[in-house]
Amino acid sequence: MGNEQERLLEQYFEPAHIARRRIPEQRLDAAIKNGMARGGKAQYRRRVGRVAASCAAALLLLVAAAVYVPELTFGGRSASLQSAAERQIPAYVEWSVGKRGMLREALDQGKYQAVGATASYEGYHVTVDGIMTDRKHVVLFYTSKSDQGDRITPVNPGLYTKTYDKLPFRQFVRDHRQKTGYYDEGSYRDMLIFDLAGGTQLPDEFYFSGKWSNGEPVATQKFLEVKIPVDLSKLAVLERTIPAGQSFDLEGQKIKLETMVQVPERLNLKLTSDAGTPNIARFLDWGLYTKNDRGNMLQPAMGPIKENGELIFSFHAPDYVKGDPLELRGSGIETAFRGKRKLVIDTKQFKLIQAPDSRLKLASIETSHERIRITSGFPSFDPRITRFMKVNPEFTDGKGNKHKLITNNAEAIHEGWRKDADTGLDAYYFDIPGKSYPQPLTFEVEEYPGTFIPKTFSLTIQK
Repeated sequence: MGNEQERLLEQYFEPAHIARRRIPEQRLDAAIKNGMARGGKAQYRRRVGRVAASCAAALLLLVAAAVYVPELTFGGRSASLQSAAERQIPAYVEWSVGKRGMLREALDQGKYQAVGATASYEGYHVTVDGIMTDRKHVVLFYTSKSDQGDRITPVNPGLYTKTYDKLPFRQFVRDHRQKTGYYDEGSYRDMLIFDLAGGTQLPDEFYFSGKWSNGEPVATQKFLEVKIPVDLSKLAVLERTIPAGQSFDLEGQKIKLETMVQVPERLNLKLTSDAGTPNIARFLDWGLYTKNDRGNMLQPAMGPIKENGELIFSFHAPDYVKGDPLELRGSGIETAFRGKRKLVIDTKQFKLIQAPDSRLKLASIETSHERIRITSGFPSFDPRITRFMKVNPEFTDGKGNKHKLITNNAEAIHEGWRKDADTGLDAYYFDIPGKSYPQPLTFEVEEYPGTFIPKTFSLTIQK
């Protein structure tokens, strides 16, 4: 069997590999024979179906004989034998949480939970040094390294129950200005933040699982997981609601700042309007201003996110302490587009048959053997807007056949946005394979600009 086939098979049976890693050798046979009869089939059906369950059981037996399986250790020793020095807070954790703010408060109050659990596989090693949690938000501190000295980082990591049910969460991802990790003497140290969704709570014991990458192709990624206990006596306060109740008007839209919610590293502003969820797609120069060690302006962190009739706009605020002065400023908004998001073009006759609205014009169609480049143009937007439209990667020809756009790669760019100095238009282009298609071609539009409302405002939240 070729390497690619083996990799695909391993990925398909990944739940089986996970189960194999968790079952001790002496209990493996009993688990396979008896567990299936007592309800294990239901678990396998949720993963890969009845047929895959039977194959997975056989695969486990083969893997046990032929494949190296990573072992979970606790700092290389049992947790009970760890010395007091080994359980102290690592220096990078102290540095990551900063001098003030929510995480600093939790750390100073003794809410850091030392874990020291390591997973190793084929030269990759990941240690969860510790966590801070309130069972709704999880701040996880880890150290990773490889035998080759490469920096390895997680790819779409997840949180799972003991039965490998994925816990629903939203991971907070910082931008390049907000990194907390660093590479030092062959090891990379960083923290990850997970916000559990809805009413889900972190169980008393969970798995931190996912693939790890050194930046090379996907085939080199390795799956690792660490089992983490939760010390319920050390739960931290990682969510705090701050009443606001102030309103401002933007060209007929009365927007109310209902509350602010402080969570790890962020301040989430919850906005509503008289009509329900505010019709806002983009904020222009919105900033939250305060006084702290990192400068007066708090950078946008996530959002806007629409949830339960509210618009949540998040700011990166690791140093915020309740009572600090806060002022919200901005220079306008872009409303969300509410029309039909469909683009229909006859590329042979250079004809725009249907567009989301009359602003969009067909600027050019360039045809070559390799590609057909379709360029559309808008009247010029605000110069701060650099991305204003995007079509779905799949499109339909005149006979209903499905095709795909050409995607960007290291050697060529096949989709982009630009300001056209000659026409004064804002242009968006994308490429499709260069061949003959039954006409017309229909593209679903993922992103489309609404109305831009420029208006400077300032709202004092706390003096």
